[in-house]
Amino acid sequence: MSLFGRKEKEKIAELNILIDGLEKEIIKIKAKEEQLADTIQKKDIKIEKLSKSPHDRQFEKITLEFDKVKIENTDLKRLNENLKLENKKLIAENHEIIEKITKIEKMADSLREENETLKQPKIKREKPRYRVLIKDLYSARKHDEFKKICENSGLIYVNELENLNFEKLIEDGISKTKINNAKDEYIKFKNGEFNSEIEEYLVYGHKISKVFFRYRSFVSYLMETGIKYICQLENFDFEGLKGENFTPAQIEKLKEKITEYNKLRKK
Repeated sequence: MSLFGRKEKEKIAELNILIDGLEKEIIKIKAKEEQLADTIQKKDIKIEKLSKSPHDRQFEKITLEFDKVKIENTDLKRLNENLKLENKKLIAENHEIIEKITKIEKMADSLREENETLKQPKIKREKPRYRVLIKDLYSARKHDEFKKICENSGLIYVNELENLNFEKLIEDGISKTKINNAKDEYIKFKNGEFNSEIEEYLVYGHKISKVFFRYRSFVSYLMETGIKYICQLENFDFEGLKGENFTPAQIEKLKEKITEYNKLRKK
């Protein structure tokens, strides 16, 4: 048996219809509210845009551009720092390469010197053919005063110092130390204690490149023919230089140079 009578059922049905109607009306009202809210939002945006002056809009544009530039500047700074680090790395690597090159160059120079030494003729204690000048033996600056005294006394060659009273040189105002240095140098020379350059000179004379340093073409020609020392020019055919584009005047100067050299230095 039903709890409700016919009237109650009809009443409930009417109420359900009414509730359905109200619910539909509520849905319509909510939809209208949402529509109105959207319209209001759009109008607010439009009002906000209209309320801003051209200056405000320009300022916003500038601000956006500035922010963009700031970002780009930050990127550039980061790139610059990376480049600095890379540059420091390259500099360090360059220093290492330079040090290696320097070492290699030193080794090459040493090998060249050794090669030149091996190519030079071995000097035996042959009888000297050239005389040593005082200015050659006493080439160091510490002997300048001693050389001046010898020059004023007309002394040119080292063998002329045999009869020199070194102790009396103090009367010429030269110090005792400098006198002793000069005397010791002479004693060492007499005892055969001198460098290889003087030893070489005594037998072969100076190198061509030292005597004829102003005549480069002549030096180059002699080097090509294997002539390195003055002594090798004793029987040299100067007339043959005419075929090497040397003028008669040049040849004459070269011959005079050799004659002067031998007159001063050869025994």
